[in-house]
Amino acid sequence: MRNYLLASAALLGLVAASSAQAATFAPSDPSRNASAFGTTQTKPEPGKIIVHMGGLVAIDAAYSQSGPDKSAVNGSKNATAGMDGYFRLYFGFDGKLTNGMIYGAKSEMRTNFQSNVGSTSTSGGSFASTWSTRRAYGYLGGDSWGIVRIGQGDGPISLFTGGGITTGEAFSTGAWNGDACAFVGAGCIGWGFLAAGGEYVTNKAVWVSPSWGGLQLGASFAPSNAALNANGSGTASATGNPSQITSTSATDTVRPKNIFEVAARWQGNLGPVAVDAMAGYLGSDVVKPTSGAALPSGVTSVKGLSVMDGGVSLTYMGASVFGHVSTGTMNGAAATRVQLASGRKKDGLAWVVGTQYSTGPYTVGTSWYQFDSQGSNAGTGNRQERGFALGGQYNVVTGFDVFLEYLWGSRKQAGVNFVDGGLGSAANNNKITTSMVMLTGLWRW
Repeated sequence: MRNYLLASAALLGLVAASSAQAATFAPSDPSRNASAFGTTQTKPEPGKIIVHMGGLVAIDAAYSQSGPDKSAVNGSKNATAGMDGYFRLYFGFDGKLTNGMIYGAKSEMRTNFQSNVGSTSTSGGSFASTWSTRRAYGYLGGDSWGIVRIGQGDGPISLFTGGGITTGEAFSTGAWNGDACAFVGAGCIGWGFLAAGGEYVTNKAVWVSPSWGGLQLGASFAPSNAALNANGSGTASATGNPSQITSTSATDTVRPKNIFEVAARWQGNLGPVAVDAMAGYLGSDVVKPTSGAALPSGVTSVKGLSVMDGGVSLTYMGASVFGHVSTGTMNGAAATRVQLASGRKKDGLAWVVGTQYSTGPYTVGTSWYQFDSQGSNAGTGNRQERGFALGGQYNVVTGFDVFLEYLWGSRKQAGVNFVDGGLGSAANNNKITTSMVMLTGLWRW
């Protein structure tokens, strides 16, 4: 997710710097900064609660050139310049018991903007927009045992990713996990790290320890990949039932279940160098086909998730170098991988390296990103995606930031038409490139 939407950016508020202060920490919030909604996190007095409401508005303007902008089948074209944006709301409260235990709840709502396809009425498209719940969880915290969160939200791997610095998202709107993909469609580079919607939207129980000399531990468990509302639970024969352990439906047998994470993070100093390092593992089972049930076309088996993830940043006098890697049995972030009848397989491997520099209100950085995966089952080869990011942020005043970034990316997979999709095949459409410049204004309260 975008760096200013990552709940992991608030980890310093999630657990205290020492166990002696654990009861005073503020739980992680689904927006940027160690505070919930862009202001200093107040600490409730025992027996009282503090209610929060905040939000953000982002407006993007971009110039882009991407392979899917021109059809090789019917000659249609996209404009190279455009605007985009979105709106978020955050609600929650924090409380403290007289014995020092903290408790509360947090939530994140997002607008689902509807397109105006086939209509000249932008007003109609606006009225058709709906709200969705992206995060919603309750929490309890104590001095000696840390914090427990229950509900729809980030697991320890996402939380310990630390504001996106090790994944190269912190100096812009999020590099190839930011605002760029709203403009380029199929030209968007896939994001292979676990701090993404496939991980944090599941309904789970999460524990994060206090800090012992800079070391924190975490674990989580999600019984299925369902969100807060287990919509579809009921009869065992129902398609899309998250309670299933076996199913006759080919679409169900690619769903993970019993998803668990374990992770550790260390923040400290080696002489004058500040270190932020994390490592974690995500595993799962998968819904099994009933006897004689069909798997997806061309698939002989489905593998549960088995993913190693780790990252580190080293910072000296505002200058940072960073890297992050995620690899294992997956086909996209937190997505199961199949075994194809053709024998083609490819475990996922995503990695990024880069540099960043911050001084006063300015932050600039650059990164190189690669993601190799099995890609589309319909392809005749595995997918390769490459991305470069160069960008910067200027904090104009509290609550208002400006971002400027340049992005370049490429995607290729034999047998996959990225440009025209279902319209038909065309030569050379299995490899496309995208480049763009984007200017963003972000207002938060």
